Amino acid sequence: MHRNGNPWTARRTIAVSLSHSHDGESRRPPLTPNVVGFDRAPHGTGETLGGKEERWTTLSLLRTAWGTWGTHALALADQAVVSAASFLTTVVIARWTIPNELGLYSIGISLLVSSLSIQESLISLPYTIQQHRARGTPAEHAGSSLTHSALLSALGIVILLVIALALSATGADPRLRAMTWTLAGVLPFAFLREFGRKFSLAHLHTGQALILDSAVATIQLAGLCWIGWVGRMSGATACAALGFACASTSIVWLCFSRGKFAFRWTQVLTTARQSWGLGRWLFAGQITVSVQGYITYWLLALVVGTTATGVFAACMSVVLFANPVITGMNNIMTPRAVFALKEGGGALLRRQMVREGLLLGVVMTSFCFVVLFIGDDVMRLLYRGKEYEGQGHTVAVLAVALLASAVGTPASIALASLERARAIVWAGSIGAVITGLLVWLLMVEWGLVGAAYGFLAGNVAGSVGRWVAFLTLVPQCNPKPDPMQIGSDSNSAMAVRVIQQFTRSSIDRGWVVEQLDEGGQAIVYAVTSPNQQPVWQAYRSLVIKLYKPSAAPNVEVVRTQLDALSRLHAAVDGLTINGWKISSPAPLYLCESPLALVMTMVPGRKLDLCLDTGENVTSEVLESASRAFVAAMNRYWSIDSNVHGDLSLNNVLCGIVARDLSFVDLGAHEHCLFRDDVPKRWYPASHDLAYMLYGTGITVKATIGHPGALLRRQMFTHGVLRTFIETIKPLEEKQRSLDEIEACARAHLKRLAASWSLRGLWYVLIKYIASRRIDTMVGRLKAEFDDPLCPHKRFG
Repeated sequence: MHRNGNPWTARRTIAVSLSHSHDGESRRPPLTPNVVGFDRAPHGTGETLGGKEERWTTLSLLRTAWGTWGTHALALADQAVVSAASFLTTVVIARWTIPNELGLYSIGISLLVSSLSIQESLISLPYTIQQHRARGTPAEHAGSSLTHSALLSALGIVILLVIALALSATGADPRLRAMTWTLAGVLPFAFLREFGRKFSLAHLHTGQALILDSAVATIQLAGLCWIGWVGRMSGATACAALGFACASTSIVWLCFSRGKFAFRWTQVLTTARQSWGLGRWLFAGQITVSVQGYITYWLLALVVGTTATGVFAACMSVVLFANPVITGMNNIMTPRAVFALKEGGGALLRRQMVREGLLLGVVMTSFCFVVLFIGDDVMRLLYRGKEYEGQGHTVAVLAVALLASAVGTPASIALASLERARAIVWAGSIGAVITGLLVWLLMVEWGLVGAAYGFLAGNVAGSVGRWVAFLTLVPQCNPKPDPMQIGSDSNSAMAVRVIQQFTRSSIDRGWVVEQLDEGGQAIVYAVTSPNQQPVWQAYRSLVIKLYKPSAAPNVEVVRTQLDALSRLHAAVDGLTINGWKISSPAPLYLCESPLALVMTMVPGRKLDLCLDTGENVTSEVLESASRAFVAAMNRYWSIDSNVHGDLSLNNVLCGIVARDLSFVDLGAHEHCLFRDDVPKRWYPASHDLAYMLYGTGITVKATIGHPGALLRRQMFTHGVLRTFIETIKPLEEKQRSLDEIEACARAHLKRLAASWSLRGLWYVLIKYIASRRIDTMVGRLKAEFDDPLCPHKRFG
């Protein structure tokens, strides 16, 4: 078993025996017995089968209802415990100490909460979202995330200790120094408690999270009451009580959960890169949300005055009574979105998030109606003074603004689960800008109510932006059920049918099936035997490429691909070039119903992923791999003008440490035709290399914010093109071959259809960027061959 994150060789051991459900739990027998031929229970039971059926049906409905709403109920109960503990802590501290100590405690807790927010953005949320796409075993992924949390808490401790030493050196207030030293001791246990809580929620173990938070709340409140009773209450001792509660419960949780974590240093580094790629955008999105939330306060204080800011804060405090409900639902919305994406892809994720949005909308609409009728009365009850009177209109508008923000949350979570967090940042930035502009304009005219309407407009804009981004990125589900999209159980069952036909076995032998990859045309599965025996002949693993009916491929097209793959395997498999072992899967069987190809397994993981992460990628690796790449493909191209048809970094597997290079997934022949105005002298090499150049040019999303990944992709493509051109001797012929490759790449580029839709406008941008990149790379190659002694004209 490989542990390098290879999607073609890694195993997560997903059994697909038809007697098991998708999540690994045994399916229960049908609740309603077969009553054909019987109209009463066996003699002596005193109960008809009809009565049993009715009772079993009731139990089934109750079980289904609990499965639907139980998770929400436990999550809301958990958040209620957390919020109640926070409120009661404030009350207890206020009763047993002076306001200064309460203020000091509030400052310390705000720092702690800010640190936990950073932990959530950089560690907990990426773990939740990427748990099913981990590079390594689930235990290694969990252990790596726990290590990241420990390292982040260590960094926080160092920062707090430096601040404490600085405060001691400057003779600051002793109470402030005591609070800083206490926070340094509390921070690691608060991080561990929060990690345990989010870890439980990530796996939808809401009951476990509720037990953990209830234990923390009980111990914390009991400790605070004891400290107050003995007369030692202060901001620092109250913070210490929280630390003791977190330490005692989180350590026990870790002891009981230690089997879920495995630690491997190389995996820690790999997971850190993977988490950082998503976490930094989640953190940026959190900043935009904070700016949008607080910009109204800043503008009110700047333009109207602090009194208006205080009244606005009081109005907002009434509206935020709904915040525990929203937070409780959000806590489970992310793992539910991740599981929906895993189980049913984009279509199920879309349906799940629409349902969550409607549920939040119903809950918050009810809250808005309550606020509309009693908001003014609640303000008079909670706050004394003429400034707070007559603010019912403002409170109602802010409640609707919170409704707008809450409805946009499912779209944000869905975008995060798709690892499209940059869209969240852009939508949040647009919302923040609109909020700032409208609050500034409207509060000058209408005061607090105008500021509230500006805040509402900004929230609506942000939510609309998130939903537009989400609905654009996730395609509409088909109006008719697509058998390939019903769920992975159905897909796995089809894969089992294929392997049964191939091995001529009439029974399911409990094969272990894992989805390796999915494209627009097919889903790729790996099949192994549960007892480590060969699946067929001497092969312990086989690969099934299961074609989607929605892609409408015909048997002849698939047969053409099988023939091309056979020729590629015969030409390159088993070669060793420049120390690189070349592989290509051997096609074994074409299944017509369901339409699928059965192939042998090859080593490595996708080359584009290797170049994106940059792990063990050096200039020597790029140079030697590109030369091995061209030498292998030259053998294939030279035999009867064979063409790959889909030669891209996505269809080449690479094992850098083992020096493996594998060519997979050849394209259909009809996608390989040239335009009439493109020369064909170096066909098929020029076509395949042009497609590779085109693919490097249009890869934009994966390289935004990743200049290193873009540079490595371009360096490898540059090396492949240069190595091929070097095989052509006359200089004039080198230039002509480059012209042919460039012309073919531009022919591919013209196939991107522009329109006035969002996708069409995106294609316009892609074409512009790709055209610039193609110009740059071809220009460098031409300059390099004009003057090969100028190394500064090369990449890297």
